[in-house]
Amino acid sequence: MSLDIEQRLRVFFASAPQTVHAIQTVELSHSAMPQVWRLWREPYAGQIAIEDGTLVDVLPLNLQVGLADVQGNLDRKYDIHLDTTDVQDQFRESMAAIPLDTDEKVRCVYREYLSDDLTAIQAFAVLEVETASYQVGAATLSALYPRWNVTRTGILYTTRDIPMLRAFL
Repeated sequence: MSLDIEQRLRVFFASAPQTVHAIQTVELSHSAMPQVWRLWREPYAGQIAIEDGTLVDVLPLNLQVGLADVQGNLDRKYDIHLDTTDVQDQFRESMAAIPLDTDEKVRCVYREYLSDDLTAIQAFAVLEVETASYQVGAATLSALYPRWNVTRTGILYTTRDIPMLRAFL
């Protein structure tokens, strides 16, 4: 018993496994920057829901986020590599608007979603950019959690400020 091509395609697509993948987003902001940069690795512009439920636009940009070290403490450091070929001039101008003598750090919000639901945040971290380096068409940012522990600033870590702290307790 043979099926014609249309029926075989219908059976294939109906039984094919759904592909749900993680989508990483990065938001860079500073009070001196003219715009907030919301970026993701998808090949098209889109919208995501942030913590308060509002929809915001995200720009397509080749990016890679990864742990920079394997220390056994809460001061995790992340390296964020951005391919800024398409937005190089605007990105550099935006970063250059930050005064050199400011104590305010660039705020980096990392969010992760599943591709089938861009309104539900799966992972969330608020980081501070420690260093930024540029090459032609690329930028590398080193970001880490705000240093709120007792030995450095006298402020305690709390689960209100860092929800992922519950996993360590």
